[in-house]
Amino acid sequence: MDLSLSELKRRKIGICLSGGLSSLALASWLHGGGYDVEAFVLDIGQCPEKDFREFTGAVRAAGIPVHEVDARRTMADAALDVVAFQAHYDGGYWNTTGLSRAVIVERVVPELRRAGAGVLAHGCVGGGNDQRRFERYGAHFAPDLAVFAPWRDPEVLAALPDREAMARHIASAGLVCMPGNTAEHSVDGNLAGTSHEDAGLEDLGTTAAGLERLMGVSPRQAPDRVETVSVTVEHGRPVALDGRRLPPEELLELANTVGGRNGLGLTDVVEHRINGTKCRGVYEAPGMELLSHAVRAAYETVTDRGAADTARFLARQLAVCVYEGTAHGRTARAARAGLAEIAGPADATVRLDLYKGGVVGRALPEIGGGADVLRQRRFTGGGGHNWDSAPLAGPASG
Repeated sequence: MDLSLSELKRRKIGICLSGGLSSLALASWLHGGGYDVEAFVLDIGQCPEKDFREFTGAVRAAGIPVHEVDARRTMADAALDVVAFQAHYDGGYWNTTGLSRAVIVERVVPELRRAGAGVLAHGCVGGGNDQRRFERYGAHFAPDLAVFAPWRDPEVLAALPDREAMARHIASAGLVCMPGNTAEHSVDGNLAGTSHEDAGLEDLGTTAAGLERLMGVSPRQAPDRVETVSVTVEHGRPVALDGRRLPPEELLELANTVGGRNGLGLTDVVEHRINGTKCRGVYEAPGMELLSHAVRAAYETVTDRGAADTARFLARQLAVCVYEGTAHGRTARAARAGLAEIAGPADATVRLDLYKGGVVGRALPEIGGGADVLRQRRFTGGGGHNWDSAPLAGPASG
């Protein structure tokens, strides 16, 4: 159910406050206009804890009630599932922003209900992917709640027509965005990755090489030496790095640190948007990129050709669902079920060599019979197995 601004005066509004410019400007504008608005700020790993506390403290100081929700575990779980299923979108990027929208709505809806809010508001500007994602996840997780899409309302459009106007408004209220966001540049980050948008990047002639990375260094700045790491994969899902079995959020943080210092994970793509147009995006995801190499190595060792072809198709379907805001729909559920079946035997410890933005070498995965499995895969003559149809998990038989 969609609402206009004129219908909100007698209703409590819960706004998802990301720390970006548009949602912060909207929350401040609604509060200043006498609307009953409360902010719900989810910690999905978008910034250091110190910056997170400073941001929420400033919002409270401006008189807006704030609810903090720790969603780092949920965010990391979702990201590791996407890595396990190799569900990257156009150009091979991990679509961490689209993934976070499902996490945000899933986790914020129970908090809205506890606070007595009957309206879910967001700061997504009109015409973009995120407006549709919030609508779809709102309908899935909270069909009973009204959704307020602000930039469909003429009054909001008149008051906050562009990023410069939003920046002026929050400055007048004594508020600041989380690090990285300015009137000229927008970032959207979480534990899994960071997206960058600005007018300059919309020009395809603008190189992304000079972009200031928030999650690591450029390959030129990375150490001039190979760093070798090991990743443990169970049923296709990364569970440990260098022998350290960690909770999902800690594993992803460590992978981000290792991948980031070696210059991994910057992707520059022109992608298909939900509305049929194209846009250019620059994305960082060093941890997911690192872990995905290990997952691919595990799959390559245990998956026959038919299963591999099926997995690629299902992974593409799941990636589109994540991008388009239907990650909990029937197609996504079916894709996950099929991918989980294929990933079942993918248990491995994979050693990777990282060097200046790339993975330049790796040892063979230690799966079941280890090198014996791969050796028998190479020599199929003289009564050997047909490895396109025989199961490849576990020790090889004679």
